[in-house]
Amino acid sequence: MFKNRALILAKAESSYGVDPVPTTAANAILTDLPEVEVVMKKLDRLNVKAFFGNRPAINIGEAIKISFSTEVKGSGDSTPDTPPEIGVLFVGCGMLETVTPTTGPVVYAPQDDLEGPSITIYFWQHDIQYVVTGCRGTWSLDGKAGEFGKIKWEFQGLYAGPADLSIPTDAVYNASIPPALKSGLFTLGSFAGTIESFKLTYGNEIAKRPDVNAQTGFLAHFIKDRKVTAEIDPEAPALSSFDPLTLLTDGTEQALSITFGEIPGNRMKLDCPKVVVDSSKFGEREGILTHALSLLVCPDAGQDDVTVTFN
Repeated sequence: MFKNRALILAKAESSYGVDPVPTTAANAILTDLPEVEVVMKKLDRLNVKAFFGNRPAINIGEAIKISFSTEVKGSGDSTPDTPPEIGVLFVGCGMLETVTPTTGPVVYAPQDDLEGPSITIYFWQHDIQYVVTGCRGTWSLDGKAGEFGKIKWEFQGLYAGPADLSIPTDAVYNASIPPALKSGLFTLGSFAGTIESFKLTYGNEIAKRPDVNAQTGFLAHFIKDRKVTAEIDPEAPALSSFDPLTLLTDGTEQALSITFGEIPGNRMKLDCPKVVVDSSKFGEREGILTHALSLLVCPDAGQDDVTVTFN
């Protein structure tokens, strides 16, 4: 079998852990090479005997962890009310999808809900298939000037062993080309800085709900907390224009915005209403002095730390 023959299908669940049966025609996700890990609980048996030596442990399959990366791109719909191919993955990270019919946009916003949305992921590694239900996860975005953005996703779902099943060859993917990060309209407050890279980590903390009635000993994965952070690297202008140390010591709160793509139907915009500088140090790029800034992305009214808009 080949490592580089792989396929991901993903679909939102109506009820937690109930397989909605994604299809290759409607639910294929174009990804980098996925990685899968079985999360096991090892129970050591500490009984004593009249002789030395190991005692076999009991291993219980608890969960499946799956990670992969996707390109940042929209649906390509000229009237952008069609969710992007990766939209279901935002839903699996606990975000609420809101679609404005006909004109768009499609918006993803945080939810703080114990019984929030979940997705099922089908994963093939060549002719070995995993069906992972009850998936919830997190994501991180990485963008660099002149290059297309990438999002790394990590999900945890209910444990089920793999099965022999031939990988489908009829998957249908979105044909849009991922846009380069240019004309990005980046702002932090009133500062439209010259940056090369932008990183945002959504920072969901995934936990388990123990349940003696459940097959694996826990009821569900759930999102316990969210800590959104970001990083930027602006060139250092005069302090009168941008003074990150003063912003840091004063705890100044500012809005942040950046857009990937320029063509309607293939744009993704991020808005963060309340951002504070968390750390600041000098850097260098092609001999030019820069700031290496870590940012805390905070909620304002609540459930609005970061809004992702496709239009």
